[in-house]
Amino acid sequence: MSVSYEEEQHTLESRVTELKALIASEKERSVNVDSFLAIVRKYTDIQELTAEIIREFVEKVYVYQAERVAGYKIQRIRIVWNCIGEFYPPATKGQEKTA
Repeated sequence: MSVSYEEEQHTLESRVTELKALIASEKERSVNVDSFLAIVRKYTDIQELTAEIIREFVEKVYVYQAERVAGYKIQRIRIVWNCIGEFYPPATKGQEKTA
């Protein structure tokens, strides 16, 4: 009986650790979303896109080599936003998401 109690105790301690990590992760995500929304609210009426605005919203921009697809020149870019990371808008007809 003592062995099963110790196993259960160890399992519960592991679960507590997992749940604490999950809570910390969710709190960080919430803070990131709040930070992003604060930036968005700051720039509700943008008349001109400036370097300062770009720096506040964008963390990284990846520009890939241009390719020819069906006679068209295609060049992919990937944007990593501050606070929220990558965002993939819903694909439109004829488009698919690529990473």
